[in-house]
Amino acid sequence: MARSRMPIAAGPAALATAVALALTPIALAGPASAESLRGGSHAHEQRGLTADRVDVTASADGAYTLAWPARAADRVSVYASTDARDPSRSGRLVAETRRGTVEVKGLDPAKRWYFELVTDRGRRGVVVATTLVALQGATNTRDLGGIATANGRTLRFGTVFRADAMNKLTDADVARFAGMGLHTAVDFRGTSEIAASGADRLPVGTVGVHAPALDESTGDLATMISAMLATGDNAGLAELLGDGKGYAMNVEGGASMATSAQSRTSFAQTLRRLADPRQVPLLYHCTAGKDRTGMMTALLLTTLGVPRAEVTADYMASNDYRRASNEATYAYLRSKGIDVGLIRPVMEQSPAYVDAFLDTIRREYGSIDRYLTKGLGLDRRTIDRLRTNLLVG
Repeated sequence: MARSRMPIAAGPAALATAVALALTPIALAGPASAESLRGGSHAHEQRGLTADRVDVTASADGAYTLAWPARAADRVSVYASTDARDPSRSGRLVAETRRGTVEVKGLDPAKRWYFELVTDRGRRGVVVATTLVALQGATNTRDLGGIATANGRTLRFGTVFRADAMNKLTDADVARFAGMGLHTAVDFRGTSEIAASGADRLPVGTVGVHAPALDESTGDLATMISAMLATGDNAGLAELLGDGKGYAMNVEGGASMATSAQSRTSFAQTLRRLADPRQVPLLYHCTAGKDRTGMMTALLLTTLGVPRAEVTADYMASNDYRRASNEATYAYLRSKGIDVGLIRPVMEQSPAYVDAFLDTIRREYGSIDRYLTKGLGLDRRTIDRLRTNLLVG
């Protein structure tokens, strides 16, 4: 392959996206296993519930295990509902216990379930669910509910979701989202990505929004990288990604997404929608659900007051949710003679990538609030409504 044709001048974020797009046909999402359904919700105590942490684990047959640190004096009533807003009213009582753990069986595995834990000392309880939204056609779709802010509030369950591409959803997946009442789905992919991979599959009534977070320089790059992968062109990949260039690409990509006009427009539009109660539940996604989606989530969580360590933990969790898919991709590439070490820095997350994004915001704008107002053009009313709409407690 002629090296002169390699468009190195393209931005680092576009290069990272091109690699992900080139690998998309290889990394096929399969049905989630019972282990991959594991997803904890972390809810700080509210109104008499003495537990400050609730872990929810699901199995493929619809059984759920809920566990929390409990005091012997507290009897906890557990309600289950497919409506996240108020399970103790909309759902049914499924357990009462003083043990601090309960197993709930007999729930329809095709639906997403929310649980409310109410103590005998409180009128309202804590709403929890699995973090993972288990799907057959996607692997990295998560509910941001239960993530705690520095002042002890938590994100509301069933309101905002981060995801990978939605173009391979099965009919059952689409039905699950319909049952969740998904109102808005924001697609960060570019036009060339959608043309190559397919449009979102969404329930009837869900509003699809195209808000590309990067420019359109990824199509030719993806074609070139696909050819390298197909022919085992390690030399070409090494020139593009070797000697730490793949890692540096993602660090620079995180920084550039903080200042890029395209990214700022996309992220601002999404935050405005999240601030509108009429447009949630809302889901946003890119191709792998980790780079553009990861930076958007870091921005959102930071705006809501989530500590930096928790923001980073959520960003890094994509490595766990995508592990099986990534390993399948690596095995395929090895069979083609590809040096997987060249691809790994682009396939997997590093704290340095999200640090570059957040540190650039603070360096260029001074604070997250100035970034929201000066960089994204949000007014104070929208920012306040965002926090009111998404936080509880």
